[in-house]
Amino acid sequence: MENSDRQAAVLWEKFYILTKEMYRFIKKSDIDMFLNLLNQRLELQKQLENLNNKTYHKTEAGHDLIVKINPINTKIHALAQSWLISQRNLNNKVHSYDMATMPSGNFFNKKL
Repeated sequence: MENSDRQAAVLWEKFYILTKEMYRFIKKSDIDMFLNLLNQRLELQKQLENLNNKTYHKTEAGHDLIVKINPINTKIHALAQSWLISQRNLNNKVHSYDMATMPSGNFFNKKL
């Protein structure tokens, strides 16, 4: 079990580093890098699930690391949601002009 804890510690530390980097890049609005880091973190999450370690997060070191990760995740979630809303608004503005150029109805006066 000790070896499993050591592997979990390494993976959780990488998870924490990726989380910090994700926050840094979403703050800069570098979405491509953010998504790249997110994919890397999802791979790490799969590795953690496959490791199936149920004891590391209960240790003091594991608990401390998770306590550091949670607030960053909350900030990332808020910034990602804000970015999505702003992109949706931008998309709506762009598409609001689509209808202005399309003819609708009859332009001719039939009483000529």
